[in-house]
Amino acid sequence: MQKVLAVIPARSGSKSIKDKNIRLLNGMPMLAYSIKHALASKKIDRVIVSTDSEIYARIAKQYGAEVPFIRPASISTDTSLDIEVFQHVLEYLNNEEMYNPDIIVHLRPTYPIRNVQDIDNMIDMMINDETIDSVRCVAPAKELAYKMWRMDENQKITPLLSDIPEAFNMPRQQLPKIYYQNACIDVIRASTITEKKSMSGKNIKGYEMTHNFDIDTEQDFLKVEKYMRLLEGNKKVVFPSRI
Repeated sequence: MQKVLAVIPARSGSKSIKDKNIRLLNGMPMLAYSIKHALASKKIDRVIVSTDSEIYARIAKQYGAEVPFIRPASISTDTSLDIEVFQHVLEYLNNEEMYNPDIIVHLRPTYPIRNVQDIDNMIDMMINDETIDSVRCVAPAKELAYKMWRMDENQKITPLLSDIPEAFNMPRQQLPKIYYQNACIDVIRASTITEKKSMSGKNIKGYEMTHNFDIDTEQDFLKVEKYMRLLEGNKKVVFPSRI
């Protein structure tokens, strides 16, 4: 039986929206939605919030998450990497509890809307194929990378992708479908983090979604809150591909 740990990183320093991770969204702190998603999963064994704030920690515990430590300030800055946060979680659990999970589920608190079945499906992908280093959720991109360019200081442009000759001159219908990673759910083998020192590894599988509810701006926040209220009122709404 593989041990599955959900980690929700929630640092307190948000530049776009102050205290975004605990701001009330339709009556509940935004952080709480990701905790609810993890607790509702049939595959996740433990749910831990990694935060640098005692206030955030108290809120996380109120909604059922474990907060066994306060994250060091040194890995809670604007430039801190995910790998540093997750290495800290795994090192702490190994040193303090001799607990070593097999699979890690990364749930960012900025996604208050998720389908819990997606979480379980992605975990199953990992369990059923031992060669996979990680599974990332992706969504169809509206803009084709084959039509994108880089431009240098002399205004010379070169195509972003060059595996298809002059793809930028081809009809969109003839070009491969492109996906972007929406970061809603990432599932990573623990050994990928501890041994390969990576949050993805080399063998990465994609799990397709059609929606994206990442909150980064005030406008995003208001759109998601409006959408939630429409759902509660059983009104017909179109599920947006991106907010």
